[in-house]
Amino acid sequence: MDAGYAVFQLSKALIAHDHTPGPLARFNARRRISRWEQVIAHMLQGTAEYGSRTPLAEIPAWVTLEVITGGFATGNLLAGGELTDYERELAASIPGIRKGFERLDLNTWHLTDEGLEHLQQRLTRCDYRVDVPEEAALLTVAWLSSQRRNDEARALLDVIVPFFDRLRFFPATSAQLPVSATHVHIANAGEVKQLLSTLPPRAQIVAQKQAIEARLPLYDSAVAHFLLTYQVGWPCRIFPAKWHEQAAELAMRYEQLGINKRSPDRVAELFLLLEQCSRDVESLTGRQVGRIRRIVDDFVRKHGAPASGSHLAFREDQLRQVSGPEHHLIARAVAKRLSKYPAHSGIFDFADLAKPLDVQEAVDCALGEGVAIPAPILRRVQRCRSGTIRELIEHGLITSGDTVARVLPAMTAQLSSAGLHDEALRKVYASTYQAFRLRRSLLLLNLQRQVGFSELPWIAAIEGDRQSGTGAAGAASQALVESSALTLHAFPYAILPNKLLQEFGTLVDTAELDLPFVEEVAADIFMGQFSTKFADTARRASRVIAGSLYARYYSIDTDELAGFVTRGRRRARGANEAFAALCAKRAGAELGTWHPATNGTILEQQQILTTQNLALIFDELGLKGLLSTRLGGMAQASFEWVCKRQQMHTGLYHARLIMLKNTAYAWRQMVFYLAMLEEHECKEALKSIEAFFAKQPQAFRERFLPVMIGLRKAAAGEVLSQQGQTADGARVFLGWTTTRHWLLPPQGVTPN
Repeated sequence: MDAGYAVFQLSKALIAHDHTPGPLARFNARRRISRWEQVIAHMLQGTAEYGSRTPLAEIPAWVTLEVITGGFATGNLLAGGELTDYERELAASIPGIRKGFERLDLNTWHLTDEGLEHLQQRLTRCDYRVDVPEEAALLTVAWLSSQRRNDEARALLDVIVPFFDRLRFFPATSAQLPVSATHVHIANAGEVKQLLSTLPPRAQIVAQKQAIEARLPLYDSAVAHFLLTYQVGWPCRIFPAKWHEQAAELAMRYEQLGINKRSPDRVAELFLLLEQCSRDVESLTGRQVGRIRRIVDDFVRKHGAPASGSHLAFREDQLRQVSGPEHHLIARAVAKRLSKYPAHSGIFDFADLAKPLDVQEAVDCALGEGVAIPAPILRRVQRCRSGTIRELIEHGLITSGDTVARVLPAMTAQLSSAGLHDEALRKVYASTYQAFRLRRSLLLLNLQRQVGFSELPWIAAIEGDRQSGTGAAGAASQALVESSALTLHAFPYAILPNKLLQEFGTLVDTAELDLPFVEEVAADIFMGQFSTKFADTARRASRVIAGSLYARYYSIDTDELAGFVTRGRRRARGANEAFAALCAKRAGAELGTWHPATNGTILEQQQILTTQNLALIFDELGLKGLLSTRLGGMAQASFEWVCKRQQMHTGLYHARLIMLKNTAYAWRQMVFYLAMLEEHECKEALKSIEAFFAKQPQAFRERFLPVMIGLRKAAAGEVLSQQGQTADGARVFLGWTTTRHWLLPPQGVTPN
């Protein structure tokens, strides 16, 4: 595996550390630096096999690894490392726990009669929290023991005991309420409390406040002091008694402010001249006296003399503007309010949190009583709001499909555990599932799959207890329909992210459905092969898009797609190879290269042929009917998003490539929505799109016109050529290319 990516990420972290002002940001940058140094060390020493499901030697796939950007394991184990506060407290309460061997002894203690009874009581009370999947292992052992399934318990222990010295297999205590299957939250109360309590002062506001309260009054005094030396319109002609001593005192008071002098402004320049004048007025050059005159005269001309009524009123107004309470102090008061709520839960009622500061809070913060909570602080507090996914989207708290993926496990955990009849076991299963979904994906090559939930040894031990035929299947199916419809309607321009598709996969399994969702494949690790589900999804999509605007726009032979037979190993292999070859042919590219741009063109064709799950969801989950009245608006929203992103200015070439990719994907989603409309509805939607396009700046319209011509031709019933620009100026909008993209301005030319 090439170390270049890791070195690039390390350099970014080093730059961030050197150029980040806040202590918290610098701390986070140091953590990133340390992690990337670990990755690079593994690469240089050959101690990690990146691209494998088990990148670290002798560490099985079920162990939760610390994984950073790009899917690289640092070597740290998330259930290992430093002892937690709970482990230290528990170790101190149990006789015989050896210093330096706390984790080994605590894991072992949980297997004693006393320890097993302790775990079984916690199973009954549900007063535990599983942050890392491994923390549920001994709970499962205790449950198996309570059911007299000792052979299964021993088999599980055989797997985990070798790691007793390194990993924590028991949970911390918690008073949180059981997970709700319908209500979710973005962040829990404890996370928001931590965010607010560490909110730093805003450097710009602090600097402005310091300038108005301390620096500018001294500036006024310096100007007034120089005015005392004026004669016949020039300064430094006469010096009243003790003028030099008073000038030196003013210069010293300014010095004590600690103002950065590397980029002096007029204030700093005047004080440098004042300090020189206080020491040796004869050393002033004519040019320096002229500068004093220019600065002082400009000040008086603009603001009036420092003691004038107009200038004093101006300074009073400035003081009023900065006299309000600082946000970070109010944030600390609100953080204390959050201490009253369970740290690992969301909050339904925000009335008490949003009240103005009371007397005691005002005293603690050195602020006035009745100070209202500012909107920026309230927005941060709202992150722990508990509600349905729909409610959180409406409140603007869920802002992308990735955020849906973060909150959906709370729902899928409950639904997937519903087949278990034992209530205590359902809680263990659901808690473990939520912790498992926090695992970051590894970088995998050669069509390897990420570790599945049922591969955790303690989950595998109880999977046989799950029974089908319960109400969970119907509930999971409904949750899948609702969550996919809400996500696409709220963010119609974005493909469903991989993390969300993982959750959908769990719901599909619980609902006992056959839906082969396809993930987005990274161009830099694509090896020229697709698994069977890609050909299968393309085959299913063919019947949805046959004869449609979508098929005409992308010139898709739906009969060819319908011919992919994926049943049977030999036929599936043939279909996989044929599908990969078709994608490469359409892209005009060669399979099996390690060139990301070439791979990107092939993968984009894969997304076009499979519709990247849209056909599957619209047809087999019934979203075509469910969203029928909203498809026109979704197409319009996608088009407006494309126009906005295409006109955003950025000087970074890589950022512009990402913009092109994402807008091309959004365009494809728009074309699909249009294709799902009835003919008259499609015409109305296109008319609205054209009206919006006509209002865009001329430079953008001229640049984007070939794309619009292509859409018009496909809407009129023509099949578009996929090879470059046609004689009438039409182009198919694709995001990937191996040459400079035609939508980018020529090299060296700044876009309008």
